[in-house]
Amino acid sequence: MSLRRVVIVVLILSALAILIFSIRFNGKLRDALCSEIVIEIRNEKPYSFVSKRAVMEAIEKAGLQVVGQRIEDIKLDKIRSVIEKNPYILSARCYVSKANRMYIDIEERQPMFRVVNFENYFVDNRRVMLENPIAIPTYLPVVSGAVTKTFARNELFDFVAYIQADEFLSKLIQQIYVSQNLNIELITALGNQVIKVGRIDKNSGFEARLRRLKSFYLSKTLNHIGWDKYTAIDLRFDKQIVCKR
Repeated sequence: MSLRRVVIVVLILSALAILIFSIRFNGKLRDALCSEIVIEIRNEKPYSFVSKRAVMEAIEKAGLQVVGQRIEDIKLDKIRSVIEKNPYILSARCYVSKANRMYIDIEERQPMFRVVNFENYFVDNRRVMLENPIAIPTYLPVVSGAVTKTFARNELFDFVAYIQADEFLSKLIQQIYVSQNLNIELITALGNQVIKVGRIDKNSGFEARLRRLKSFYLSKTLNHIGWDKYTAIDLRFDKQIVCKR
């Protein structure tokens, strides 16, 4: 037998061996039973809106059996769909490992601020409204006044995003009030101080006003006389800051 024929025979036998192994392995995999559910919740914050227990309860409430079921019979897409009905979950990925465990990887939404008026909701970092806000063990800016949902997900979102991107301003500002004519007032962590910002339309230049505010607070003069010296700070005048005791 020539070397060429030997090589062909070896390749054919190898292919048959792989095929037989795959058939047997897939058969065992289909018959294998799920031994455990492992839930991982990814979140950039030190707190979580969704608990592992709540995820398990949602799966059970939907009548979906997992542990002890054949891997082949587990409805991964259905489980993912049930989990993603939770408004605080951005996405979920479900898969089964070689060790017969079902993994659920969850990415939560990230609320940026809370609106409290005749409505009550969070706005997340993707401009999505989260109705019926739950209690969270951390601080988020609270916005009240004449806030529409359109204003909240556009001009107000950009305004809050600018504040939160600055370490100093994010710690200083705790509440935001929106008047009927959409002028903005800020309540600081000092409690008894109101900052008048004015309008925050796209080309209003609120960024420059907030930079002036930060420079003012960090100036040697204000550090000398005390941050709580003034009850009102007005930023609405071009290149000026007007203070009231």
